[in-house]
Amino acid sequence: MKKEAQRMTKAVFRLTIDQEEEYLNRMCEQGWKPVRILLGLWFTFERCQPGEYIVRVTTGIDTKGHKASRQRYQRMTEILTDSGAEIVPEINLDAKSRIYAIRPAHLGAFEINTDIDALIADYTARRKYHMVWAVIALVVLAAMISEDIWITDTFHFIRWEEADLTDICLSLICYASLLFAFATMILPVPAYTRQIRELKEKRQFEE
Repeated sequence: MKKEAQRMTKAVFRLTIDQEEEYLNRMCEQGWKPVRILLGLWFTFERCQPGEYIVRVTTGIDTKGHKASRQRYQRMTEILTDSGAEIVPEINLDAKSRIYAIRPAHLGAFEINTDIDALIADYTARRKYHMVWAVIALVVLAAMISEDIWITDTFHFIRWEEADLTDICLSLICYASLLFAFATMILPVPAYTRQIRELKEKRQFEE
């Protein structure tokens, strides 16, 4: 009889952290808890009892759209761990922009932000963060294209007429990476804008 796998890794891409949270909770309901995250794309899961854990994903981004300082990130993780949650390790160049917390379901409902004003501030910060990095990626890409700049295998910048096939291939990879970075940053913006609008309408209705 074939032994059931106790660990697996899946490549997952979701536009917003809310969509990530929904996905991770579905995995927990199926008996898989996240134990490690690589570059926000590869999720490693381990076997658990179905519905044993609840996952919450939040952001360390401040109200100005900047990623969390070391002090802010530490304070947020301490609040979560004090509530009985465990922080899922994330290996990422920008790991402080997201915090993945998992807590046993038997401890009860697990919410991070329930206040409407706090949620609006959170979504606004996320939107600013994505817009800033989308602009940076677009500016770099546009500058490289407008100047016909290519990158050699030694990472020196040269002109098109000086480039060989290797240089061109490496440059195309660079361009594709910048396009991917721009897409992943700009695509969540409409979703966050919609959530902000819905929360404001809800607040106005309650008032």
